[in-house]
Amino acid sequence: MKLKYIYIIFFSILCFQYSYGQEYLPQMESRYFISDSTSFAKPKPFRAAGEVIGTNLAVWAFDRYVVKESWARINWNTIKSNFRRGPVWDSDKFTTNLFAHPYHGGLYFNAARSNGLNFWQSIPYSAGGSLLWEFFMENEAPSINDMLATTFGGVALGEITYRLSDLFIDNRATGWERVGREILTGIISPMRGINRLITGESWKRKSYKGRSYSNVPVNLILSMGPRFLADEEKSKKGSSSLHFDLALNYGNPFNDENYAPYEWFRFKLGLDVIHQPLINQVNAIGALWGKNVWQKDNRSLMFGIFQHFDYYDSDINTKNNQQIAPYRISEAAAAGLGAIYYRNPEAGNKTLVYGELYTNGIALGASLSDYMKLGERDYNLGSGYSIKGGAGLIYNKQLALLLNLENYHIFTWKGYDPDLDWSTVDPNELSVQGDKSNARLTVFSILLAYQFKKQWSIALSNRFFNRKTDYKYHDTVDYATYDLMLKVGYRL
Repeated sequence: MKLKYIYIIFFSILCFQYSYGQEYLPQMESRYFISDSTSFAKPKPFRAAGEVIGTNLAVWAFDRYVVKESWARINWNTIKSNFRRGPVWDSDKFTTNLFAHPYHGGLYFNAARSNGLNFWQSIPYSAGGSLLWEFFMENEAPSINDMLATTFGGVALGEITYRLSDLFIDNRATGWERVGREILTGIISPMRGINRLITGESWKRKSYKGRSYSNVPVNLILSMGPRFLADEEKSKKGSSSLHFDLALNYGNPFNDENYAPYEWFRFKLGLDVIHQPLINQVNAIGALWGKNVWQKDNRSLMFGIFQHFDYYDSDINTKNNQQIAPYRISEAAAAGLGAIYYRNPEAGNKTLVYGELYTNGIALGASLSDYMKLGERDYNLGSGYSIKGGAGLIYNKQLALLLNLENYHIFTWKGYDPDLDWSTVDPNELSVQGDKSNARLTVFSILLAYQFKKQWSIALSNRFFNRKTDYKYHDTVDYATYDLMLKVGYRL
């Protein structure tokens, strides 16, 4: 089963089991997952390393003997060749490189986290697992972009899934409730589920829950509804789909008494089941460090260092035998500075006001290419920066108006010979980032939402996408499109 489908199953089950909160009402009416006591396992670094190696061997064996992939036919000669050739830029498809690899890195990271290592101690396991795979488990040259995406993207997705799995652990439960909790924990964080089986924690009944974190405010809502993505700006033609999205706020950004990494994070997942990629949006922002720098009455300002993971994908449509390129962009390895402002409601004023601003450096990003078509690859890799800002007004905990602006700027430094004959190119032999270019993607969104009966909400959103790519050897492409969504949300 492909990794992206495993991820979809995990989030679907998660939503229907413990959905609570509202993306439109940040830091309000959160559900507190309170543990009567926390449990801290003794660090087992060698067992964690063994599980990283075991994970790679299991995935390789499946690819080699079940799927029978040609790249999985390895021996000592292929390993020596990988070290001799050194890292290159590979040509795998967008979903594989910018989503599946970060998910795989999350498994490495969780092998360490679930064996008692802390956030910082677990990062080398994500990096080490990637290096092991790239140099030993494939007969293709090691990939620079895979190592970056697997390591840094794996840290983001790994810590998020580890903390989410913690919400469902309850060593006091018995019967089918206990079985359901353990299965759900294993789906969310497979390595944690495996370790609970190894230690016997999966079936041992105790007088306490045994979670790693306590008193966590969590806002989580699942929404669904029709979505229309236009072919181009001002066009009434395009593709319609059934859209699902999950929005999660975890923790309190203004609680700086013990600000460990990811004490606060935000996560959003967008899925389409018709006409568009199944996974079309993933956004994650996690605080690595934060501090309240100003507070007065009901107003607070927090400043911090944040890790970011963003992924936008859309299908390329055809119009008059020409390709219509909506948008496709990613920042798999990114971090930077940010600030969050809140003005909470007070007597005589029922309006909550909040604002956010982030600026990031992107070590690995990707953007859609209009010219490079190499095997399954139709995008450019690169590095750059992003700037994000958001603001919102929430009246009486019911009516919300939210604005959000994201700007990504990706530079592709290592291009190819403009006179290259593509018919003679082996995708495994061309080590380039893509078309020598720089690409900007701007995403502006406006959302109007109303919450009623505490559990139900309805929202109308409009997003505008503008992509401008300046190529060194080709014409500049400036393309804009928009989408409309009407979503109904339910809070269990």
